[in-house]
Amino acid sequence: MEHTQHDQDVGSSISVPIIVAAVVALVLIVGGFLSYRWLVHEEGHARIVIATGPEGGTYHALGVAAARVFESEGVVESAEVLTTAGSVANMKLLSAQQRGADLAFVQGDTPATADVRLVASLYDEVLHIVVKKDAANEIKTIFDLRGRRVALGEFDSGTRQLAEHVLEHFRVQVGEDLALGPQATADALVSGTADAAFILTAIPSRLVAELAQKDAVRFLSLGDAQEVGNEADALALVIPSLKATTIPRSTYVDLPTRPVCTVSVQALLVAPRALDPELVHRLTAAIFEHRPGAGGLGGEELVVASRIRESYQPGTAIIPYHRGAIAYYERSQPPFFVQYAEAISLGLTLLVGLYSGYIALREWMRRRMKNRIDAYLLEVEDLTDDLRNLSLEELVERRDTLDLVRQRAFSDLVSERLLADESFTIFQDHLRSELASIEARILEQKSPA
Repeated sequence: MEHTQHDQDVGSSISVPIIVAAVVALVLIVGGFLSYRWLVHEEGHARIVIATGPEGGTYHALGVAAARVFESEGVVESAEVLTTAGSVANMKLLSAQQRGADLAFVQGDTPATADVRLVASLYDEVLHIVVKKDAANEIKTIFDLRGRRVALGEFDSGTRQLAEHVLEHFRVQVGEDLALGPQATADALVSGTADAAFILTAIPSRLVAELAQKDAVRFLSLGDAQEVGNEADALALVIPSLKATTIPRSTYVDLPTRPVCTVSVQALLVAPRALDPELVHRLTAAIFEHRPGAGGLGGEELVVASRIRESYQPGTAIIPYHRGAIAYYERSQPPFFVQYAEAISLGLTLLVGLYSGYIALREWMRRRMKNRIDAYLLEVEDLTDDLRNLSLEELVERRDTLDLVRQRAFSDLVSERLLADESFTIFQDHLRSELASIEARILEQKSPA
């Protein structure tokens, strides 16, 4: 009886198919999770394009430095720096129709489409209105630019856009509109082919510093710095993205000779709305965690990088923030089950499929085991059908044969080809009963008549 109980315990333990199915399910879930992460990381992370501005400008220098940081920190495999006319051209490149760039530097007053999202506010760009030295006595106010040769910046540049807004506000019509890039503008002022120029740049500006060192220009102020409500204040009032600011005296060695009233606008880093949020999160982190210092954005030629500060003001931002940038600013990592919902869903789908297959396999095995126990029952029936007609020797032989049947059945039970269920219990009881009957007949025939 103890042997029978042990056999039943073995037969009711966790079966091999269950263990195999569980292991396979675990492997598939983990594999699906890792594959999902690999696919997400690979998609769009190998290469990005950064739209900057003209060579020699701050946007271009900052773009080159950012590309170097992104590559060295492993955020992307390669970052291509795209030289452009400036902000307006860059916004076009981010549109869904063109999608010629993944990141772009733009001015805060550049009209943005619904396809664009803000990654970071970087630093203030200050409008420098300069006039050639020889014309300084004649051009003293913004209104004196009427009829003059003025460099307004390249077409599709942010400088031109702001210059046109300023001239339009004060109803000033220049005599000759010179569409020149930064270096060409400086050359025109030195040569005298331009009377004045609008230069939008961070302070200190290498370009303006070179003009000041050559004593080639003088600064034009938008009103008196001592007056409240001057022309700079008016511009900041009617164009919300601008703010009134001052270029201090002697910012560029001896120039300007007195404080200059002007306006400034924020330089922004923007990206397409469709750009992978995880990638944007890592790009944003790289920018703010690698500003000045060895291997960072800053350097002797890019002092402005030290002025980049983390600033997150969604309530005042003209352009909505990108989801990936928000995750960085709020330092919010989504819950594991939210972040990897697709991978978990895939794993659960596979698990359900495996479980359904296991159920089907188990039912098939149960039917097969039922057929096997039925075969044992039929074999016992055949061996005990004619006991009344058997001699003593035949009864002993039949008992030994039934004992072999019992051994085979328990061997199948241990190897899990049979279940220790009700059918097996019926088989055990029937076999025990028949063996007892044979023993009784054997004893009867051995007894003297």
